[in-house]
Amino acid sequence: MRNYIINRLLKPKYIKIIKAEGYPFTMQIKNINILYEEMNTYKDTKNILCPSKPILIDNHALERWNERVGPIIRLDSLQKSLEIIFRNCSYRIDQLAHGIGSIDNDIVFTYEHTDKVFKITTFYGRKNLHPTLNQVKNLRRYNLYCNEYVNLALTKEELNRQKLPLIPKEMIHFQGRITSYILEKYMISDRKLPCFLCYSKDNKSNDYYSFVIDLENPEEMMIPNNVLYLINKLGYGDFILKYFSYHNPEKLDRARSKAIDYYMTSMHNGVFFN
Repeated sequence: MRNYIINRLLKPKYIKIIKAEGYPFTMQIKNINILYEEMNTYKDTKNILCPSKPILIDNHALERWNERVGPIIRLDSLQKSLEIIFRNCSYRIDQLAHGIGSIDNDIVFTYEHTDKVFKITTFYGRKNLHPTLNQVKNLRRYNLYCNEYVNLALTKEELNRQKLPLIPKEMIHFQGRITSYILEKYMISDRKLPCFLCYSKDNKSNDYYSFVIDLENPEEMMIPNNVLYLINKLGYGDFILKYFSYHNPEKLDRARSKAIDYYMTSMHNGVFFN
């Protein structure tokens, strides 16, 4: 009966899953506020940089990461993390100018294309720690023509306080008739249930919208029906029932009434269902 009720509540008209990925090695994040901060960076991405070639980070770029960006990391781990972001989260990569990009509207890097790879040549640092990087084109011009360099290095303590760019536990790209979605699943260190970060784009206007879904607080916000459908498919049917009890109790009552009628008819006809 439970599944019947949920199916009557959702009933998506059209949904198509484009791609689903899982990253079992990802770490839990400290708290849900990190997702709200990430959500606010997405809307600032103006010119998405989406390279089709493999990503290459050389030793010079690694040195600059470990000097200016942090946290201190090995080359293989940094390569693996950024490869995932560039391949599957291109909406987080902004082209600031020719040969200059940023990750999450924060980490500024330079790059060049070769015949075979997209090569990250250096990292300048984090805009939130060095506001001068908001004018990175002028800074680069100053370096080239004045032969003088702004000190962008961080102290060891500052480097240790930094976090790697977020990588979700799971990610699903899907679309309805007029809207495309990306649903990212994150595990929170002090919670049993995951949280989701969802990005949506209107395919006609190209307007972007992002929001956080807290499975422990279904009353917080209205969620598109297609997203609720995916959350149920991921195994969180209890959230769907609690969500409708807050946001549309009348529809939930109607679905329960229909389920009881169907159940009684099925019992009369000798058919059983769950």
